[in-house]
Amino acid sequence: MAASSANSAAPICIKEVSVGSFKFEIYIKDYPCFESSPIFTFGGHEWRAKCRIDFLKHVELLVVLISDADAVKATIDFSLLDKDGGEIYVTNGCFNVLCTIFIASDTTKVKPNQSSSDLLSDSDSLIEHLGDLLKSQNISDVTFEVDGEIFNAHRVVLAARSPVFMAELLGPMIEGNKKCIKLEGMMAEVFKDLLHYIYTDKIQDVGTKFNQHLLEAADRYALDGLRKICEDRLCRDITLDTVVSSLGLADQHNCGKLLDYCLNFAAKPENLLQLTLRQEYLELMKNCPSVFAKLSERASASLDFQKIIYKK
Repeated sequence: MAASSANSAAPICIKEVSVGSFKFEIYIKDYPCFESSPIFTFGGHEWRAKCRIDFLKHVELLVVLISDADAVKATIDFSLLDKDGGEIYVTNGCFNVLCTIFIASDTTKVKPNQSSSDLLSDSDSLIEHLGDLLKSQNISDVTFEVDGEIFNAHRVVLAARSPVFMAELLGPMIEGNKKCIKLEGMMAEVFKDLLHYIYTDKIQDVGTKFNQHLLEAADRYALDGLRKICEDRLCRDITLDTVVSSLGLADQHNCGKLLDYCLNFAAKPENLLQLTLRQEYLELMKNCPSVFAKLSERASASLDFQKIIYKK
């Protein structure tokens, strides 16, 4: 298929570069062909897009790092687009490609004469840009339905942050080919905060019940950083009203620190006497016998508890 003469000098033309992605057009002269784009700058590095099409009209897309760098870890995702941004196959000798690049933050290195304050500013800027990317609807390429609400996101960002999303969205699992993925067993507000953490490394300071649900979501998607934040907050906010549910949660999700904090709190005689009168304590005995056994052992070893027994 021949390209128009106006574009014959530029088989790969960069159309648009934005936060997290860029678009380019590829004009096909004949088969087989191997074309390269002009060098462009993205994420502080220079890149070149390349396209190879063989006799069978199989398309192979590459993005090559041109600039010198010791190590750059990046995840790259391609989508074929029509003129309106929808997914389409190659037609009429020309097609548009959306390429999304996520550069891992641990590849950032301090340059000579670069102060730590400069590096911090770059990190803050990255978080800000990724936060803006989450808010943008223009280049999102995956949609989730959670508890009746719709959320748009970017496969490459989710995959870079979570090995579970990596398998579901970029691996062989069926979810990777769905236009809208419906998630069960999660509240919309929890998923919203989960996405916010994935893009910005931040979450809002919320109540115990919400942190419990968020910890479950973090464990579901193997987000260890978020899991630790939620566990620390639950340890900080233990009360008589929350300790039993947190005990069950800690046991279910193997949260050793949270389990230890809850056992120490619940084993105090003044707390244990009040907990035994509550329905959730009886349910804990029934549903989590191993936790109840640990609590009984911790309480029996308590010096304050022993004093009460000996006094009686």
